[in-house]
Amino acid sequence: MKIQKIKPSDVEDLKTFIENSNSPIIISELFKDWPYVELAKDSPSHLLRKLLSIASKKLVDTLLIESKHKGLISYASEDYERFTFKKFQVPLKAVLKRLIVEKRDEHSEDIAVQSALIEQCLPSFLTQNPSPNFLSEISPRIWIGTATTVPGHYDTSHNIALNVCGKRTFYLLPPNAIPNIYVAPIDRAITGPAISLVDFEKPDLSKYPKFKNVHKDVQIAELEVGEALYIPPMWWHNVKSHERANILVNYWWENKTASELTSTESLIHAILTIRALPKYQRDAWKEVFKHYVFDRKEDVFDKTYKGILSNSQEEIRKVEDILLKRNAAK
Repeated sequence: MKIQKIKPSDVEDLKTFIENSNSPIIISELFKDWPYVELAKDSPSHLLRKLLSIASKKLVDTLLIESKHKGLISYASEDYERFTFKKFQVPLKAVLKRLIVEKRDEHSEDIAVQSALIEQCLPSFLTQNPSPNFLSEISPRIWIGTATTVPGHYDTSHNIALNVCGKRTFYLLPPNAIPNIYVAPIDRAITGPAISLVDFEKPDLSKYPKFKNVHKDVQIAELEVGEALYIPPMWWHNVKSHERANILVNYWWENKTASELTSTESLIHAILTIRALPKYQRDAWKEVFKHYVFDRKEDVFDKTYKGILSNSQEEIRKVEDILLKRNAAK
């Protein structure tokens, strides 16, 4: 399926536009003034050397993937206990040096720096490549590595992902695809959210037959250097980077709510407390959740009501404190 492609000049308020779209959008020219993007177009190796010259001694999360797995970041056993990679914390300089000097062959391990805070590992990066105004309060993260594949997963945040170096392809599906994409156990997640076991690009339909129900719905974003992709919250994305050296910078931001609890924490609590109940009780709780959460019936109350259904931050804090104290007392 074709993804909408825009320039910032096409809309009056880009942040509001994308937040209200609820669909992926490719954004060109948003980072056109970044010198590092131009450097990547000219010479990826020069960009790597530039990053090496400004990298701090901060350790970053880094995955090493055995060559036999061809860059796939996933499970290496059917019990979900072993992975295709080993995780280390290493100086970013070490990874950059490896990418610069290594002559790769079919026996080389793949390497991937995951979600490193730019302000910590590349302190002067944003001085030279400032964030767009509407993203200036967000701390961006950088992903650096060889040709790797991140399985289909979702983020609970809004996400703008800029392809700085190399070529990267996103295969995307909407949230309602979840019954058909064979999600691995949430408590065996690889690095955060649960992942799909299906390759969205080339699915094995004999092994994962239900995927045929959504295969035609896969949206494909092939990003060139300097192009960015907006991914709405909860959209599944299977990401493949293709070159010897690939760099992505991303910005995550949340919709403001009165609670400090996360949506994922709420999901885990529901799994622990409701999932094992008999079906008739699960159905009852489904209706309760529908009433209080998904259909939001709080508008039936008098305007003087200021409790948690009015999203009062003060009242929500009170309830959170009660729950925390109750759990601490157990």
